[in-house]
Amino acid sequence: MPARTFSPDALRRIRRDRGVTQRKLAAEIGRDFTTVSQYETGRCAPSVGTLATIAAALDVRLDDLVKAAA
Repeated sequence: MPARTFSPDALRRIRRDRGVTQRKLAAEIGRDFTTVSQYETGRCAPSVGTLATIAAALDVRLDDLVKAAA
């Protein structure tokens, strides 16, 4: 099975498609909105636990927020 890694682009696209602001998502996952911004720009990546929390908050599968590693 190929390795998977967090996809900042997928997070940004899904969040916007659902009409959720960075501030609203941050509040739902217990993080600061600047942290969500850093996730979306790829400056840092969420832990697996946080990624699962994000997926639940956006009502998507965890797989929707990851991509195959190069």
